[in-house]
Formats: sequence, C-alpha cells, structure tokens
Amino acid sequence: MRYLTEMHFLYNDKIVHEEFNKEQFFHFLQDDSFLSTNKVAKQYRKKEVLIREQEEVRDLFFIKEGCVMATQESKRVMSFHASGDIIGLENLILYSDAKYSFEVISDKVSIIKCNKAEMVEKILNAQEGYLYYYIHLQNLIQHLRNKEELLRLSSEQRINLVLFCCALKYGEKKHGTTKVCFPKYINKGIIAKYSNLNPNTVTVSLQKLEEAKIIESVRRKMYIDLAKLEKRLDGC
Repeated sequence: MRYLTEMHFLYNDKIVHEEFNKEQFFHFLQDDSFLSTNKVAKQYRKKEVLIREQEEVRDLFFIKEGCVMATQESKRVMSFHASGDIIGLENLILYSDAKYSFEVISDKVSIIKCNKAEMVEKILNAQEGYLYYYIHLQNLIQHLRNKEELLRLSSEQRINLVLFCCALKYGEKKHGTTKVCFPKYINKGIIAKYSNLNPNTVTVSLQKLEEAKIIESVRRKMYIDLAKLEKRLDGC
C-alpha cells in the first residue's frame, strides 16, 4: 500500500505537470551534470530559416531571446515560438523530415543549437526523461487543438483571440495600465495567415477595435487594452 501511495504521489498528473513542465524540460536538456552535450550559441536575423519543411532535422534549437514562426507550405502560419521554447523536437525519431519551416520574425533571435541525436539519447537515458517528453508532446497536441478551435470561430472572433493571446504572451506591458504594446514582428499579414483569413479582413477588424477604443496606434506602435478586449471576447 505504501509503495502504491508513493507511486501515485510521484506520478500524480498535477505533480507531473508541475515538476516536468516546459521550463524544467528546457533546463534539463541544457544541464550538463547528467550527460554532457555539445552546444553552440548562435544568433539569427529576421527572415533567416532555422529548419526547412521536409528537410531532415539534425539539430534542436533552444530559444533564449526573440521570436520564430512555424509555417507550412509557405502559406499557413502554424505557431509562434519565443524564449524558453524548443524547436525541432516534434518526435524522437532521428533524422526525420520536418513538418514545418521555422523562420525568424523578430529583428534577431538568440539560440542554443544542439545535436538532436545527443539530446534524444539524454532523454531516453534519464530515469524520468519520458515524463519531460510526455508533457512536451501534450503541449504540442494542445496547441493543435487550440488552433482547430480557433478556425471554427467567426473571422472577427479569430482576430480578437489572436490579438489577445499574442499581446498577452509576447507584448510589452505598459506600467500602471491594462494596455500592452503589441509586438511589431507579428504584422497584419502574419495574423491573416495564422487566422486563415484575408489581410483585408484583418484590417477591417482592427479598424473596428480602434473605433471601440480597444486598440490605439501611437508612433507606429499598436497598444491593446487587454481588459477591454477580454470583455469583448467574453461577450461574443
């Protein structure tokens, strides 16, 4: 009975999500105290491609600073990746082909580049490595579910939700207010491709939000009032 209790405590779902989350996984893979791996610090500039779709994935990229977008067939934007994210670990199969291309959209990106085979070996040899990867896969699957749910919404709801999520995650908070400076690198064209909409539709929705005093343009910067936008989303 005691053994079962300890096992339940060790692998309780809530505890697993807390102890083996994205941040812990990021730290574990870069920690050389368990198994030393070759790592190279690099910088990439805007529009440079880290991984190309359908090409063999030999390296992993740990993002330290900046933002990268994942695209498919050069048309659809699938996801955004920033500090603390790992690129290239969609599976543990060595030298598999990439499902997406990963392109830098911020002015620059600072990354740690590692050999995928070495990292896979580290995961498989760690006593609880599979738990880190289990949570990592769950996060990837949840994102795909969220994307599917997004595409079921009306065009206006899609744009509002994308603006809210991107501002919350990548925006710069304005001290003492509920306003956030929206990241310039996620432009109207990228929002359109992520939402699977026409750029003109995005423009119309932004104009409506501006009329409602939810967004404000100041010196080529766009500020979003998250409290007002969240209320608008709740009312949809």
